[in-house]
Amino acid sequence: MIGLLIITHYRLGHAYADVAKHFFPERDFANLRMVSAGRDACHDELIGRIQAAVAEIGRGKGVLVLTDIFGATPCNAALKTAEPQKIAVLTGLNVPMLVKALSYADQADNVSDLAEKARDAGIQGIMSFQQSVR
Repeated sequence: MIGLLIITHYRLGHAYADVAKHFFPERDFANLRMVSAGRDACHDELIGRIQAAVAEIGRGKGVLVLTDIFGATPCNAALKTAEPQKIAVLTGLNVPMLVKALSYADQADNVSDLAEKARDAGIQGIMSFQQSVR
């Protein structure tokens, strides 16, 4: 199974974990971890916590790291741990992306395929409406 690591500002990742439990109440989430970055997060300490979480859940087919904002501290720290075919980083976390990642983490052949499926779901879940839908 592919591990999933959510890295976000403050406790946003824990809110995403609660959403995951809502969608998949029967799961034990042994392959899911969260790492939070506070306002004054030490970059090296954050990277250390990411590496520790990856070590816990990265024993299978790799780890997909989901971060909230490209270019922000959680993303920048995650990118320092990326490793081809082992650790993939996907930014712009949203609920459709998370649900797809959770749905296919045990079925995907590799972390790159899972990252692509999750990215596509995240993009497809974004829509704009200028008037009410009837």
